Amino acid sequence: MASKQTLNTSTVFYDVMFDARQEPMNLLEEKALEQVSAILNDPEKLNGHIPVLPTMLIKLLETLKNPYSDVYDFVGILEKDPAFAAEVLRIANSARYCQSDKEVRSLRRAVSLLGLAGLSKIAMTLLMASVIPCKPIYYKMFGRQIWVHSMHCATLCELLAASHDENDFDAYFIGLIHDIGKIIIFNCLCEALNMVIMDGYPGSKVFKKLMSEMSVDISFYTAKEWQLPQIYCDALAEQSRGKEPQQPLAKLLYKANTLSEAYLMQVKGMVSEEELDQLFTLFAFHSSTWQQFSELAIEIESSVS
Repeated sequence: MASKQTLNTSTVFYDVMFDARQEPMNLLEEKALEQVSAILNDPEKLNGHIPVLPTMLIKLLETLKNPYSDVYDFVGILEKDPAFAAEVLRIANSARYCQSDKEVRSLRRAVSLLGLAGLSKIAMTLLMASVIPCKPIYYKMFGRQIWVHSMHCATLCELLAASHDENDFDAYFIGLIHDIGKIIIFNCLCEALNMVIMDGYPGSKVFKKLMSEMSVDISFYTAKEWQLPQIYCDALAEQSRGKEPQQPLAKLLYKANTLSEAYLMQVKGMVSEEELDQLFTLFAFHSSTWQQFSELAIEIESSVS
């Protein structure tokens, strides 16, 4: 798959986050890479940088994977979280779900409008958002972009799920967590920025390539440490650059991530319509779905503070 692809998105996320340049790595980049490499090569250090998976998310995953669970089990878990309840009401009153002028105030009514799939998606998004660090300056510059990209990828995974015979929840969740490695690297970068006083930010091609490759390995390791279901660990394990994924969910994630990176490139004017068309042909991806995603992507961006 990767050998046929004409559009190179391998470091696009870092191209968007930082200025693209060809110069050798500066001191700041060397320090960040030194820290990340030290973490990767030391399981004890890496474990110390892995965010704690929210207890509610663990219970939610167990409930959703239990064939004997019903919607009441699911709602019973989530009603204990006021932030979730407020978000459910907010989304239930959005134009996408509410078809009348009457405001939805009852959580039970909101649940009936959103359905199990909708509730699952909201819960996953809220709970995973809690693992994003919120240092104001660095979150605004970098962390927010990581989170928006993760939500974009999750949305594309969900849109592609049916055509790949995948469960909507599995598809959305793998898209949401696939960049946890970038989040951990982001934390290391914040530490480096605090330790090294320099003008500008990392941007060399070498730095971005290494960061991109490292993030894939850290995401896989984190999924294992979180003891996520094997289907998620396997999908993340197959995302190594230059290798063609074989497992169905891994293929789905690969396509969705590449398309979401292509979207970033389109927004920044870094890709031509011809290159996009080639990518759509390669992935058997319909332009109508791209239009649908583009509209949802704008909503996502506006919803993330």
